[in-house]
Order: sequence, then structure tokens, then C-alpha cells
Amino acid sequence: MSEKSRGTPAVLLSGDTLALDPAIRSHIDAEADRLVRRHPSLPLTLRIAIGEELDPRKGHRVRCELAADLPGRKLVVREARRDAAAAIAAAFGVARKQLRKIRSQGQRVAGDPAGKQARPAGT
Repeated sequence: MSEKSRGTPAVLLSGDTLALDPAIRSHIDAEADRLVRRHPSLPLTLRIAIGEELDPRKGHRVRCELAADLPGRKLVVREARRDAAAAIAAAFGVARKQLRKIRSQGQRVAGDPAGKQARPAGT
């Protein structure tokens, strides 16, 4: 597990042997820093799971699952791509888009109306 400090989000990383790769961990940390720079007012705790899978139709893929705990709300993103870097970039891209949507709609993160909990997005 990797945990960051200095005002950046806590990043809890799990998964198979891909989670042990220093290049992948560095890429995840860089994407997490980029995410918090775009949304500095949100206290984020990120849980990221990365692993390889064999899809019968699409073949070998890497799945990146990102869960962010926001006050009163959860953000969950699941993306699968052919390589780890693409899966990580796609998951963080969808997370950034969802956070922008939350902020642009003027939704209060702490006051989520009933039935509007974040649903998993991605592939």
C-alpha cells in the first residue's frame, strides 16, 4: 500500500503483482496528485485496485478500479484496457469528469439526495 502526505490525497493501492511495479505506482501517484490539484477543496481518500484479467471476448486486459470517499458521497470508477498505463489514465479521466460534473451542477457533496449515490462508471 502506498500512502501520501503533504496535503495530497491518501492513496491506498492494492491488487496483484502489478501493484508492486514501481513505474505503475509512480503513475498512480502522479495521477492522484493531478486530481487533487484540480479539486483542492475536496478531501479525497483514494482506494485503487489494479489487476490483470482474461476477458473471453476481449482477451488479456488490465482493470483499474478507483474509489474515492467524499464527504457524504462515494465515487467509484472501473476501467479496463490492454495495458496498465491506459487503464490508469482512463480511470482517473472518468473520475476527473465525474468530479467536474458534481461541482458544475452545484451539488453539495455532503448533502447527497436520496437515490443519487454515485454509481460505478466505465467498462
